[in-house]
Amino acid sequence: MGTALIELRGITCVSGDGGVVFEDAHLSLYAGERALIAGPPASGKGPLLKLISGLERPLRGEVFLFGKDIHGLKERELNGLRKRMGFVLNDNILISNLKVIENAALPLIYHSGLTYRESMERALELLELAGYRGDPWALPGPLPLYARKEVCVARALSMEPDIVICESFTEGLTGDEKERLSTLLAGYQSVVSGRLLVLTADDESEARFFKADRIVRIEGRRFAGQAR
Repeated sequence: MGTALIELRGITCVSGDGGVVFEDAHLSLYAGERALIAGPPASGKGPLLKLISGLERPLRGEVFLFGKDIHGLKERELNGLRKRMGFVLNDNILISNLKVIENAALPLIYHSGLTYRESMERALELLELAGYRGDPWALPGPLPLYARKEVCVARALSMEPDIVICESFTEGLTGDEKERLSTLLAGYQSVVSGRLLVLTADDESEARFFKADRIVRIEGRRFAGQAR
C-alpha cells in the first residue's frame, strides 16, 4: 500500500443550514492510485473538496495532506501544500476578462518563479497537451463546455501537482470527450510515480471512462468501499 496523501480521520461537519454532511467519517487516498468518489447530488462531494483544501474546518476530526494535519499549519505552510494540488472544478470558472492563455498561466505567473514570458510559453504547451485547438488569445466566455474543461485542465496541471482532483469532471461531456480527457489525465499521472488522481461523480459508472482502480461511495454520511 502506498503513502496516504489525503486522510480524513473521524470527520464530522455540517452544511450552512445545519444539516449533517459527514459524521465520524474516515477516508484515505493513496499515492499512485486513481480513485472515483461517487455519491448523488447533495451527498457531500462539494464540502469534501473544501475540507481537503482547507477552505472549511470540520466540527470534529482531522484532515491530513501529505502526512500533515492541515489545521495545525500556518497559512504559509498550508499554501505550500496547496501548490502541490491541482483542481478542475465543476463550474469550470475562467476569468472572463483574461485571455485563454492567461487563464492557463495564472498559477505559473504567481507561484512558479518563472518570468512572465516563460509562464506564457509553458501555458501554451499545456493548452496543446490538454488538446485545446482554439485561439489561445481569445476570451473564454464563448467557449463550449469541452474547450473550457481543456483550459481548466491545462491550468490545473501547470504546477505539476502531486494530487489532481476533478469535480464532476465528466458531467455534460460526450462519451468521446470523456475518453479523451480521462486518457490525458491518466497519461499525466503515469509520468511520475506516486501521483494521486481523484474524480468525483454522481454515478460510479463514470469509473469506466476514468479507469479508476478504486471506487469510494458516499453512503450514510460516511465513505464506503475503501478496501485496497
